[in-house]
Amino acid sequence: MRIKLLALAVLLFCGALAGCRSTGSALTGSTEDKSPIIIEINGSPEHQSAFERFIKARLSDFATQGAQSQADIDQLRSRLLDEFIQRQLIVREALKKNIEPTDDEIRRALEAQHKQTSAANTATSSENPDQNLATLEGSERRIEIFNDLLTLKFYQTEVLKDVKVTSQEVEGYYSANQDRYQGKNGFYVREIRVREEPEAVKLYRQALTKPGDFAVLAKENSEAPTAASGGLIYYEAQQLPAPLEQAITPLKVGTISRVVKSSYGFHIFKLEQRAEPLPLEKVRKEIEDKLLEAKNQALIDEFNKRALAGARINIYRDRLGFKYIGNLTGS
Repeated sequence: MRIKLLALAVLLFCGALAGCRSTGSALTGSTEDKSPIIIEINGSPEHQSAFERFIKARLSDFATQGAQSQADIDQLRSRLLDEFIQRQLIVREALKKNIEPTDDEIRRALEAQHKQTSAANTATSSENPDQNLATLEGSERRIEIFNDLLTLKFYQTEVLKDVKVTSQEVEGYYSANQDRYQGKNGFYVREIRVREEPEAVKLYRQALTKPGDFAVLAKENSEAPTAASGGLIYYEAQQLPAPLEQAITPLKVGTISRVVKSSYGFHIFKLEQRAEPLPLEKVRKEIEDKLLEAKNQALIDEFNKRALAGARINIYRDRLGFKYIGNLTGS
């Protein structure tokens, strides 16, 4: 089971927080939870209400759930139960180490969530005025935002604190992916294609008179599939038939080719941009970020695997309300 860093970062902003942030409320939301105990993690109970709150936080702010078969529901809830157990296991470890999100971290989460929810509700209301996105109640949000921030902070301070990417690793990745960074030259061109030569000659003259209107001419006259985008398309070197590539290759950026005939009709091209090989220094930061993300995810996956293997987890399947088909064992 993987907790994606990017997905987790998004989820951190799916709740609002105001008021107290006690340890008890972070875990359960209430010291008098009367809902059934569905799981025990190292002897500590987790109630059904906490799991239902977790489901709401993961699903309700992103999409309304349409009609689902019971098999689909069982599969979805089983996956979410596995994620809930993993999250709660990390939450408990974080609390043991007195890790808590700061007020500033919570404030930023609140602001981001408010913007996200407002935009989503506006879009949904405009498409269907009678339907608004289901959302968590304020008290439920307080718990979920706290627990998600707690989880991320635990990973940052305990699991990922010493992760680095070296220059040698960046250079090695660059060398191993030369096809991506040092591949053949390509080019972005706009194309006008018509069936009859007189029409092509007429459009060619218009294009020479007003090169800046080439995209408009393509959109209004071209019979190529790219007409809707103003004729814009990307080609790699040696990808086109020889007569067409020979017409494009000598062009300078912004200049227009002669009329060229092919089995598809008559073509006119305008070169917009050449895609040159990317030097290492231009993509170093991109590669560093990619490698760092991969390292972080691998460490989190390994830590989660060890944490689950060392935990005593009892799942009371008869209390779940669905058929559990997840990856964890239980009573």
